[in-house]
Amino acid sequence: MANIINKARIKQRSLVITLLDLKNAFGEVHHNLIQSVLGYHHIPNHMNNLIKSLYTDFKTSVITSEFRTHFIPVGRGVLQGDCLSPLLFNMCFNTYIQHIKAEKYRQFGFSLQLLNPIHWFQFADDAAVITGQESENQHLLNRFSIWCQWSNMVVRVDKCSTFGIKKVLSKSAQYLPKLLINKDLIPTIKTGESFEYLGRHFDFNMTNEKHKSKLISLIDELMSEIDLKPLHPKNKILLYSRYVLSKLSWHFTVATISKTWVVENIDSSVNKYIQKWLEVPISGTLSNVFLTRNKLGLNILPASVKFIQCQTVLRNALKTSPNDSINELWKSTNNHTNIQYDSYNSTKEVLKTFHSQQENKLRNRLKCQGSFFENVSKFSLSKLNAIWSVSQSKLPKNIFNFTIRYINNTLPTRKNLSRWGISSSSDCSFCLHPESLLHVVAGCQHYLERFTWRHDCILNFLAKTFQSLNECKLHVDLPGFESPSIITGDEYRPDLLVSTSDKHLYVVELTVGFESNLTNNVNRKKAKYKNLIRELDQNFTSVKFINLSVSSLGVLTKNVIHS
Repeated sequence: MANIINKARIKQRSLVITLLDLKNAFGEVHHNLIQSVLGYHHIPNHMNNLIKSLYTDFKTSVITSEFRTHFIPVGRGVLQGDCLSPLLFNMCFNTYIQHIKAEKYRQFGFSLQLLNPIHWFQFADDAAVITGQESENQHLLNRFSIWCQWSNMVVRVDKCSTFGIKKVLSKSAQYLPKLLINKDLIPTIKTGESFEYLGRHFDFNMTNEKHKSKLISLIDELMSEIDLKPLHPKNKILLYSRYVLSKLSWHFTVATISKTWVVENIDSSVNKYIQKWLEVPISGTLSNVFLTRNKLGLNILPASVKFIQCQTVLRNALKTSPNDSINELWKSTNNHTNIQYDSYNSTKEVLKTFHSQQENKLRNRLKCQGSFFENVSKFSLSKLNAIWSVSQSKLPKNIFNFTIRYINNTLPTRKNLSRWGISSSSDCSFCLHPESLLHVVAGCQHYLERFTWRHDCILNFLAKTFQSLNECKLHVDLPGFESPSIITGDEYRPDLLVSTSDKHLYVVELTVGFESNLTNNVNRKKAKYKNLIRELDQNFTSVKFINLSVSSLGVLTKNVIHS
């Protein structure tokens, strides 16, 4: 319909559109009509009899806790909740559709280049009559009135509307057609106003301003409603991903709006709420949280990506439709705006492209906020990243948000405060070195006691886990455990030793540091214990050196085991 209105306006051709409304459409289908159309459509006898049994002598009763009525005969309406009901309604209406398919009625339709004339749109009980002239539209309305009398259906004229375009002097203009149904004048769409059909707004200029306004109001309403709920940030984001985006899908499919408009108006609004929930400052990027969970992101999709997916599905449906007229519609709308969506074969390609763009952005443009992603991509054991994301999702709100700000480097370190113009100095108040995130979590000598506590907590967890192993001897460099120096001597003292009854030894060395130092820590510890491993190899059947290098956020490095 949008294409028809645009063509009529641009080509300066007359166009009349009438929207029809049936009173209680599904509830007014007469049961005798259902039985008639079953024969009209040559339904097999066994199915015919089965459906007839549902609607022959149909009765109902109202039952409450206090009374029960006598059975009430019901002669109209298809059954609510029955999957057969829409089909029966369509079969009834199809008797009229087949009638107006005759050539003498088809010629009334609005004709586009290479397409058959279009004179009637029908989706369930929503009908639109489309013609090039007012008289032709009236003729089809007269035929519809006759069919309604035959089928005992009632048209609500006050709910119908009509819209017209015609050439005035040297240009197209909207006008007010005068059309009747059963001698009642159909309300007209006033000049400059829009009408709605199947959830989309149409007006003379096809500006979609009303639809855009509706979308902005909808997103503000939904996001503010989620914002007010006392939920964990991850659950608010889940509501956005599962509920809000699904509510936008239909609008993104039918409305003619640009990706730029969605980015500027919808994405910007959504991002403000996400930043608020995750406590990310206004200068912080959301590119990290847009990544997939195996890249330590939250797998959030901006509305603009959902928009591209919807447009991709729409364009592919037009392109691959078995209907020649629909194929021609795809070709006729294959302009510069739609080419960007035609380049995708599936919604998965849209996601892949988006995630690739975010990764490139973090690597090449956001050096500071992308440093975590860059280091993790290079050095982490990617197979465990999904497990890390699961663990992150179980954290309380304050720690969960801390990890997000850690990942995109927006924690209030002195270096960041100086960059934001809040602090006059970027130096650490204890050691006077530049206070970067690396300095705070793994570099400042003043915090050595804290770093040791963090290391020992992880080591204690590993030790208690290994204690459950049968027929194994455990030596841990922690109070309460036998010291590894019993086996290794005092010169080298690994964090943990596990020896088996058949003389196999596992030397475990744990290092906890910053993400950029993951590989450096592995290489340093490997070199440090190289001679010890060689010496121990003489006393045991086999010796395995397990070099655990863990980042401050619990990301594990590659190449853990060394012989």
